[in-house]
Amino acid sequence: MSQRSYYKRLFLQYCAFALTLCVSLSTGLAEGVYDYLSEEELYGDFEEELTVVRDPLESVNRLTFKFNDFIYMNVVKHVAEGYQKVTPDAVERGASNFFKNLGYPVRLMGNLLQGRMKGGWLETERFVVNTTLGVVGVFPAANRFERLQPLKSEDIGQALGAWGIGEGPYLVLPLLGPSNVRDLFGLVGDRAVNPLKEPYSVIGDSRVRTAYSVTNFVVKSPTLMRTYSQMKDGAVDPYSSMKNGYSQMRRGMIEE
Repeated sequence: MSQRSYYKRLFLQYCAFALTLCVSLSTGLAEGVYDYLSEEELYGDFEEELTVVRDPLESVNRLTFKFNDFIYMNVVKHVAEGYQKVTPDAVERGASNFFKNLGYPVRLMGNLLQGRMKGGWLETERFVVNTTLGVVGVFPAANRFERLQPLKSEDIGQALGAWGIGEGPYLVLPLLGPSNVRDLFGLVGDRAVNPLKEPYSVIGDSRVRTAYSVTNFVVKSPTLMRTYSQMKDGAVDPYSSMKNGYSQMRRGMIEE
């Protein structure tokens, strides 16, 4: 394999991983763990020089990355393996669809803040159809209608970027993974508009909120670990791969 081909493959791997974590970040970028880039989106234009990522907190970020890596490999990995072992594939898909459907408020607000009224209306129609015909979102019933095909996910961090707000320094958040200052504010906004998450959760019972969060995490864990393991196996420096992949992916999402 040529050096150029190796770097293309490496870039593909960390883009896929970055997408998973990114979508985990916001609503998790809540639903995005189940949204996949197309081959064209993943490869992009490899002739274009990568933009430098500001990382003045690299020493702290690397320590946080090591902490996250320990948690992923010693906790999340076993959770994912146990979940897959006891859960039929059909149930896994249904659970993924269910939590993705619940990410509707974040997708709606991401569209509205960018003035994408048509996108906001389409997200609303999809939510209604999936919640009713799809049995509270377990089945993606809206996909059966030609005019209700899914849009690419939007979140408040993307809206801030579309407004021209710079991404700021790169950050690695404990447990959550790659981010930047702008997306950190976006994450706070995503939680604020999500009625199932604090600080404005409509779920009054703390035990129910905890059960919801834990179940959401367990459902996402197989995809998270699969992409994370692939990234680690192929990367010379997983930290740098994640940083560059995440930054390039978010910039591409904002430019769309």
